[in-house]
This record gives sequence, structure tokens and C-alpha cells, in this order.
Amino acid sequence: MSAFPKGLFGLFSHQSLRLPSSVRVAIFSTRPQFVHPPCSIRWHSPSPIRFFGTTVGRLQASKPPVAPIRSYVIGDPVLRKVHETRVPILLYKAQNRHLFTAGVYVFAFTLVGASLFMLRWGNDLPRDLPFFVGPTYVVVAFIMFGIAAYIFSSPVSRCRAIEVIPGVGGGPMQFRITTRKYPIFKDQVIVTNIGEPLLAQKIFPVARELQEAERARKQSLSEDLQDMSIIPRMWEIAARFIEQKWTSFFLRFKFAVLRFGIVKMEVYDTKWKIDCTGYLLEDGKAIDRLVAVD
Repeated sequence: MSAFPKGLFGLFSHQSLRLPSSVRVAIFSTRPQFVHPPCSIRWHSPSPIRFFGTTVGRLQASKPPVAPIRSYVIGDPVLRKVHETRVPILLYKAQNRHLFTAGVYVFAFTLVGASLFMLRWGNDLPRDLPFFVGPTYVVVAFIMFGIAAYIFSSPVSRCRAIEVIPGVGGGPMQFRITTRKYPIFKDQVIVTNIGEPLLAQKIFPVARELQEAERARKQSLSEDLQDMSIIPRMWEIAARFIEQKWTSFFLRFKFAVLRFGIVKMEVYDTKWKIDCTGYLLEDGKAIDRLVAVD
């Protein structure tokens, strides 16, 4: 076995005569050997207990610490109370307006019946009438039918209640939204994370205007008129009466036709109507803080 290294060394020594001196010194010079190596390596097979303890220690060291309660939970009184008590809090609840819904549908069916009668009367007109009379009946019938369809859509897609509930298994808090697609259908419960729903507008300004309108409608006509004489007092009461009735008519028209007081909330690409005449925690400020506006 020693003949091969010697022959190989002799070969390199023979060929090294043709190499430069610097290369020969670098190749064939004796490298210094360290008596004490700079570092000592010990090869030990750790015991299973030591290996397990080291592994667990590394996992515990790499595991992030438990995060404290988020600042928005501490800052919001509703979320803080739910976090502390673990009890759901009601943010919104719609009124049970069964008579209003029945009246709406009765009026809508009346308009549908009237539109059908208009179409029938338009077909039974005499031939000697002007040409525009028949189309006028048709146009009026379709207008009435469109108004009826608009009224039919008023009580649909209603949001019945909104609650903040504690998370399941220590998870984040969520919304529990009770909805009803049609008045005769059963309620549907939607559970979603806080931050998922979107509002079309802020609720508090709408609720405040509704409160002001209700206060103006119920305000006494003779308020702050005790020091006035009889004739000016009667004149002022008459002026207030006319103004109150006109304001009440305008507001009813605004609520019925323009649907003021209804704020739409989008949940999972479906829009639901919030009636601001119902119960609102903090007059709607609580929902405005927790639900973003689209």
C-alpha cells in the first residue's frame, strides 16, 4: 500500500522540475501542524430526555408571546364590555310594524288593481275619441304598476337585529345579524367578523334627524306663549299649526317616497335595510364606530 503513494510522490517530484519555483514551494512544502487545535469538537449522542428538553426549549423560545388585548377593543366601550362579560350586546333592533306592513301591501295591491282596470278601460274606449286617449290610459296604468312595484319592495330585505357576540373558543368578537328577506319568511341569522359589513352612510345623523322630526310633530302648539295676549297667541298658534302639518306631510312624503330613515348595510354582497326608527344603541353611534362606510 505504501508503494502507490511513493510512486505518486515521485511522479509529482519528477514533473515538478518543469514547474516554477513558487508553485513547487506552494505544493510540496510541509504545512505546519497545530498541536492544539483552535477548537475542539466533541461527538456525543445526547440522551432522549436532553434532546426532548432542547427541542421543547427551542419551540418555547420561538413561540411568540401572547398578544395583549388590541387597542380598539379597549378603546370601544361595547367591545370592552363584551370582552369582559362574554355576554352579547344588542346594537340595533327593528320595530314590529305589522300594521304598517299590512297597510303598505294593501295600498300596493290597490294600485295593481287600479292599473289593470285602467288597461281594461283603455281597450274599451269608443273609436271616435282622439288618438292620444288610449295611449294615455296605458301610460297611466304602467305608472301605477311601477309605483306598486316600488311599494312592494319597501318591506323586503330588512335587518331585524344586530348584536356583538363573543368569539367562539377565544376567537375574535363577531356580529350576529338577524335578517328577513320577505315579511312572510322566517328570520335568517348571519354571523360575520367585525369589519366585514359595510354601511351606505352613517346612522347617527339619520337617527338624529328622525328624532328632531318626531319632536317637532309632537311639540305643543301653545308652548312658550303664556305671556302673550289672546289675539297674538291665537295667530301664533294658527301659524304653528299650519307649519306643523306642512312639515309632517313633507316628512311623511320624504320617508315614504324617498325612503329617508333607511340605511343599507352590505353583508357578503347582499344589502339589508336598517330602519333607523327602531332601537339604536347610543343613537347609532355604536354601529358607526364598528361598521365602516363604503
